[in-house]
Amino acid sequence: MSKEFQELQELLEERGQGVPADEYFEGFLSDFHRRQRQDLMKRSARSLLLERMGVWLREMGGSKWAYGAGAAYVLVIVGLFAWPRGNASKEGIEPVSLEVPEQKVLHFEAERSGKKENEPPKATEF
Repeated sequence: MSKEFQELQELLEERGQGVPADEYFEGFLSDFHRRQRQDLMKRSARSLLLERMGVWLREMGGSKWAYGAGAAYVLVIVGLFAWPRGNASKEGIEPVSLEVPEQKVLHFEAERSGKKENEPPKATEF
């Protein structure tokens, strides 16, 4: 047991002294990014969309769900009030007609009380 322990200590000491160069980390990072891009290119757009939607839904808090439910409730109520109900003739409202209504003509009568004939006649009152 002590032999394994000493070997382990020696490995840890060597590891602490041997730090890789900066080129190693830059190469590792570029390889990592390349592998990530290749992985994304292999997957379908639908699976990526579903993954992102899942992450978005997991990150949403409870208050956002309450706000969303409230907004949906308001939209449903506004829709119920704004939606037309049945036929307009059932409500007693007549549709607009394009026909011109008949115009009434006023009849004039001449007074026979000794006035001149050139004087225009008066309209009769109804």
